[in-house]
Amino acid sequence: MDSVSEANGTFACQVLKMLCQDKPSQNVFFSPLSISSALAMVLLGAKGNTKVQMAQVSFPIKIDSFLLFPSQAMSLNTEEDIHKGFQMLLTQVNKPGSKYLLTTANRLFGEKTCDFLSKEEIPVQMMCQEAYFNIGYVNEVHTQVLELPYASKELSMIILLPDDGVDLSSVENNLTFDKFIAWTKAASMKNIEVEVFLPRFKLQEDYDMESVLQRLGMVDAFQQGKADLSAMSTETDLCLSKVVHKSVVEVNEEGTEAAAATGIAIMGCCAACLPRFCADHPFLFFIRHNKTNTLLFCGRFSSP
Repeated sequence: MDSVSEANGTFACQVLKMLCQDKPSQNVFFSPLSISSALAMVLLGAKGNTKVQMAQVSFPIKIDSFLLFPSQAMSLNTEEDIHKGFQMLLTQVNKPGSKYLLTTANRLFGEKTCDFLSKEEIPVQMMCQEAYFNIGYVNEVHTQVLELPYASKELSMIILLPDDGVDLSSVENNLTFDKFIAWTKAASMKNIEVEVFLPRFKLQEDYDMESVLQRLGMVDAFQQGKADLSAMSTETDLCLSKVVHKSVVEVNEEGTEAAAATGIAIMGCCAACLPRFCADHPFLFFIRHNKTNTLLFCGRFSSP
């Protein structure tokens, strides 16, 4: 499960960088967990180089400080480890009795003549009435870090807010999952009473992920004649035509509501007092499952 969470985080930071580069100064919002879990469904039906490329893009595993991929780690049972890891992760994220509901639903569409269709659902609902928040500062990128906990602190919204006059792109360019972990770990932050000011906003984003996935190295799956999806169908000329993702987030006085084409999250938060954390200029934000360090949603807010 830890490997899947880390792989998801690495994938999330890579995709966030690319979407931010593709849409400079524009808002960005997506769910890396929903995209990677959808790709995991396709991975079940992939073989050969197609499978290798998909594993390299979506499921990197860090072992002994070297970045390995499931397809290259011969001691690992690639499919079993990935899908067992996803099952354990999703079970942990959506365990019974949680005070939130996370729902992601992924669907694989094919032509009527092809016999494959799959769907996964996970449910999110969190409330928070905390007056004290974890807050820190990253000298490397001149950025404040704020953690807003939801629902018994099982999930949090993490905000990376650069200082006035510091371009958000400098944070984006330096961001990696390892740095995100370092910047947001408890030892790097103080729990103090904070007056938080967040803009009232609603983002609705639609992405065709083909270009991003190809730039990350997943090329063959989209090319007829090169894609090998023979583990899901006897058709020899199958390939992926589209990987689409839609997400919505709304932040207002009552809290935060976020949804992806493959997921929904609803949460509430109310803030306290001094000192002030005033997000009145562009920032990055993340919704994280704290126990597993899994990034459920990632975004950039640049303009109302």
